[in-house]
Amino acid sequence: MKHLLRTGLYLFVAIFVGGCANTSLDTQNASSTAPAQSTFGFVDIAKFDRDLSTALTGGVPEITVVMYDKVSPNQTPDRLQKWLNGVERNGGQVNVSPPPNELMPRNALAIASMLGGLWNAIKATTDIRDAKMVQSVKGYDATISLARNPAGQVVIDKVIFVKPAPSKP
Repeated sequence: MKHLLRTGLYLFVAIFVGGCANTSLDTQNASSTAPAQSTFGFVDIAKFDRDLSTALTGGVPEITVVMYDKVSPNQTPDRLQKWLNGVERNGGQVNVSPPPNELMPRNALAIASMLGGLWNAIKATTDIRDAKMVQSVKGYDATISLARNPAGQVVIDKVIFVKPAPSKP
């Protein structure tokens, strides 16, 4: 009788462990075939770089990076500047979209100097150790979408990476 119970227990454990192994393999296979994410909240950590790189190399045609902390264009985080610089280094264009419903900025000189500061920061940011990861942005353009915060200051609302339509010969 003890032998039968022991054999039954071993059989149960083997089936349970085998079932867990298959479940984890199914989960891994499902995650490797899942489509890449197209919208990210910007968090200044290395996982952001990995996730954005995965989406870019996955061929997602439009990727939106939403800024949780709305910052001035002059205070663009280095991690995000690296990606914008990568767009330019790889032949893409970085465009700036003014706040919604504003044809002309309230203070054109202030906006121009802010955007000039942003552009200089993008050009100046080069980090060789990230060059391989940033290479994944090749073939994309970027648009920095500005908005006004409740205090009326211009801030970065989101950054959109877009694969441009192929040009006609």
